[in-house]
Amino acid sequence: MQEENNKHKDIHILYVDDEESNLRIFKTAFKRKYTIHTATSAQEAIDILKEYPIHILITDYKMPQMSGVELLEYTVERYPNLIRMILTGFADIEAIVRAVNKSGIYQYITKPWDRGELEMIIEKAIETLSLKEERERLIEELRQLNASLEEKVRERTAEVENLLEKVQSSIRYAQRIQKAMLPSTEELREIIGEHVLFYRPRDIVSGDFYWVAHKTEKGEDKIILVVGDCTGHGVPGAMMSMVCINLIAQAVHDREIHSPAAILSFVNQGIIERLRQEENVSRDGMDGVVLCIDRKAKKVKLAGGNLGALIIRQEEVEILRGDQQTIGGYEQEDTLFKEIILPYEPMHIYLYTDGFQDQFGGERGKRFYSRNLVSLIQEIHNLPFDTQKARLTDTFEQWKGAYQQTDDVTVLGFRFEP
Repeated sequence: MQEENNKHKDIHILYVDDEESNLRIFKTAFKRKYTIHTATSAQEAIDILKEYPIHILITDYKMPQMSGVELLEYTVERYPNLIRMILTGFADIEAIVRAVNKSGIYQYITKPWDRGELEMIIEKAIETLSLKEERERLIEELRQLNASLEEKVRERTAEVENLLEKVQSSIRYAQRIQKAMLPSTEELREIIGEHVLFYRPRDIVSGDFYWVAHKTEKGEDKIILVVGDCTGHGVPGAMMSMVCINLIAQAVHDREIHSPAAILSFVNQGIIERLRQEENVSRDGMDGVVLCIDRKAKKVKLAGGNLGALIIRQEEVEILRGDQQTIGGYEQEDTLFKEIILPYEPMHIYLYTDGFQDQFGGERGKRFYSRNLVSLIQEIHNLPFDTQKARLTDTFEQWKGAYQQTDDVTVLGFRFEP
């Protein structure tokens, strides 16, 4: 955790505000992760810019003598690679954005700021800096090569294109493998009936997954449904999902473990053992929720680790929250999960990861938030499932707009009939 906190200590952030209490709050919030400089005036900020290699400048809009906009304008030509952000408590954000566009601001931030959102903005700004540096490095390298080695550049370009094609081919192959490990629409329909599945990887392959089994071999009649969100995105997340899917299948089919809480405990122990997390600092794992419908015993049980479920019965919405515990990622092989007993009566059941609610978008670039997802599901749950999927898709796309997809997304819902 210390290593994680210190990985951006080489990033220098200058925070400018004429209220010293705000400076103290900001420094306390972020000093463990970044190198923080503070200034109470634009002139003091200019002096710091001259002395230190500042990467990100965050300034209040309204300050005496020189405003935040004027400070940003001052830095445009003198510090062209500087990431500029402005804080404002004003209601007319659009007017402020128009006023500071010529200052090349990266982001405006409304006051009071939220630490989590501001940290994500800073992390994205750091990623932008890295991309800029990488782009400039590549441009300079190409400029030098073009001066005397044009043929070499063509050869190198061909090699890079060939390598890229191989990488993309490998990722497409990984996509086919992952798709083969996920239940088909027909399999889901055969086991849980008509349903809605909104599954949207952030990249080609996904750290999210869903899994289902119908246990009848020993005279039982049990449906086990799992939705998981593994650490990472893309290929790393997909590889982690395969580990988790394998462990779930081993628990349910090989060990005949059908209790949702026991399945999660088995997967938790399996991740720790397979990734040797007792020997290293790996914190990879998954958030997940397991639902078991036992038709013979007339019981419906659920357990979750950082994920839960939403049920609607008699038009009443209930949010079921799992344990605040990641599955894997900690040196706790004997972790126990609580089991939630649901009424054995008609209801809609929705299992979902946090990708939908965490998506940034809308007019102000905010998260969608869980409450809006709950309201959306409540609004559409009585519609045909194809219509539900269309509504989920349209809502997600309209909210995301031009923003990049934040995370992998899974929403799986169906109607349970005893």
